[in-house]
Amino acid sequence: MIRQPLDYDVAIVGASCAGLYAAQLLAEGGLRVAVYERQAALGETGRTWIVTSELNRVLGFVPSAAIVHQVEVMELLSHSRVNEVRLQVPDLIVERALMQLLLAERAQAAGVRLHLGYSLRRMHFEAEGVELEMASEGGAKRARVHTVIGADGVTSAVARLVGAQPQRAAPVVQARVRLPTGHDPRRVRVWFDRRRTRFFYWLIPESSEHGVVGLVAESPADARHRLDEFLVRQHLRPLQYQGALIPLHQPLRRIEWRRGAARVLLVGDAAAHVKVTTVGGLVSGLWGARAAAESLLTGTPYFRALWGLHQELYLHDLIRWALDRFDDDHYDHLLRALSLPLKRLLARRNRDSMSAAPWALVTAQPALLGLAAKAAWRPYRASPAKMPVKPRQQILNG
Repeated sequence: MIRQPLDYDVAIVGASCAGLYAAQLLAEGGLRVAVYERQAALGETGRTWIVTSELNRVLGFVPSAAIVHQVEVMELLSHSRVNEVRLQVPDLIVERALMQLLLAERAQAAGVRLHLGYSLRRMHFEAEGVELEMASEGGAKRARVHTVIGADGVTSAVARLVGAQPQRAAPVVQARVRLPTGHDPRRVRVWFDRRRTRFFYWLIPESSEHGVVGLVAESPADARHRLDEFLVRQHLRPLQYQGALIPLHQPLRRIEWRRGAARVLLVGDAAAHVKVTTVGGLVSGLWGARAAAESLLTGTPYFRALWGLHQELYLHDLIRWALDRFDDDHYDHLLRALSLPLKRLLARRNRDSMSAAPWALVTAQPALLGLAAKAAWRPYRASPAKMPVKPRQQILNG
């Protein structure tokens, strides 16, 4: 029997930032790589992210074209307390659409073939690899590859077709607003209001005049309503709404499969590489994409390449476990516990590099351990758990 040659070494389903970055690294490593994206064009979905400077370390360069602003102060507000942390290195405000276009340009320059307007319909495992069937308006296309990377988000078709465990997810909705009069455009505000969300509300400047106000909600059904209530309380008028469903990291969820010579890996939101404390996933998603590329190029087991990222994510899982048992009084105590040594530590050690010195937090403020111990005795309070995944428009409309 004559074996047909493979069309590509690696097919990446989903032109997410994680998918495009993995594609670039693999192509630079000498592999034949294709990216299949269901959207007919890139860079059309605009939304800003706030990320740490670890973004530059993970990427290996400063994505200046996608950075629209920087912030230096985190102002934290609870029921009756206010405190702040001044960052030694500013956080970056990144425009999603610009980042996607930048990474697509770099991937194509490395030799990646980008196929737009194609959705994954079927995957068939063969002795030598995987046959993909992709659907588009012009008809079906088939491709035979050795490895498939699912980078197609929280509703990943790749994950579904290999039988991955369903995602846990939380809805995020935010509104673009004019900054309040006199507000410092380099200052972020974060409100903890345990009666309305187990996460938080935020005001993040994205320029000297505008910012975004948002929250991580309990349910897609009331996300928009909760945000509108908050905007009224803050005397802010929405100019535009943005929404998404964000996966929550699940430590034991499987993200790699091998069948014969074929491999299937998940990265980014498809792998739930998201910090559950802040639901931030850009840096961790790109970190996971780098680990996937390392695994394929060097033969390192994927779980081993992910070790550094998993240390970070597991620490955030533990912190989230404690925070889910907090009430408003606990948050008051938490902000009161932000001593000068602890604030100096938080100014140096950003939320993507906490695992390097986890006990330094307790050393800087021993009261944190007692606060966490008290919260541990309380019941788990409200969770998005496994909810039906709603399209972005349904989250925005409620």
